[in-house]
Order: sequence, then C-alpha cells, then structure tokens
Amino acid sequence: MENISKMEMANALFNQIYIKTEKCFFGLKTKVTYAPTNSPVVGTYLEYTPAEGQKAKAILEAAPAELDAVLQKNGRPQTGENGNMKLNLCYSRDHEFAALHLQQFSGFEYRTIIETRFAVGDEAKKLLNAFIK
Repeated sequence: MENISKMEMANALFNQIYIKTEKCFFGLKTKVTYAPTNSPVVGTYLEYTPAEGQKAKAILEAAPAELDAVLQKNGRPQTGENGNMKLNLCYSRDHEFAALHLQQFSGFEYRTIIETRFAVGDEAKKLLNAFIK
C-alpha cells in the first residue's frame, strides 16, 4: 500500500467533505478515513500497457449509468509490470468510497490523462470491482 499523502491526488482527496484526516505517530503518518462509514482509506497504484490502459480510460470516462455496459464490452484491464499508464487508486476498505486518477508516462514523467474521479456507494463498488480483486 502506498502513502496516500505522497500521491499526486492527495490534495484533491483530502479536500473532500467526507474524508477525515488525522496525523499520528508524531505527525509522520496521516490516517485517512471515509467518514460516513468510518472505514480506513488505503492507497495503491496499478500499471497498465497502452492497450490495457485504454480499457481503464474507457471505464473511468463512463457515466455511472453506462459503467456496466462498458465493463461488459471491454472487460477488466489486466495489470502489467512497468506499464506506461498508471492508475492511482484510493478506496475505503468497505468499498463504499473510491478515488481514481489515471496517468501516462511521457517525457520522463507521469502526466494526467483523466482528472481524479470520486465515487461513493454502488458506483464505487462497480469501479473497484473493475480494478481490484
């Protein structure tokens, strides 16, 4: 798991009204919680090849009502090692909240392809089901 406060989407995540942050361990660690369910939020990232990254992009661009159809059509993107597309992912352990941020490696750095998408409830569960097991 990643240190959420060092992720590129940290500021956007911490500014959400339903996210609670608390410094602990002498201020060296930030505990992040999804307030409505009091569930801890964890962070990770997944890497994709360009073809699989396009599947991830299609999922993230889909409207909530279209999400099932996009997943049926494209399937789940398969992770790979050292892919040039990276999905930063923060989610509550109960899967009631998700924040997803897609980037692509270009010019010796990762550049944002899709701004951070926040989802709660059933939408979060569907998005998380597409990316994590």
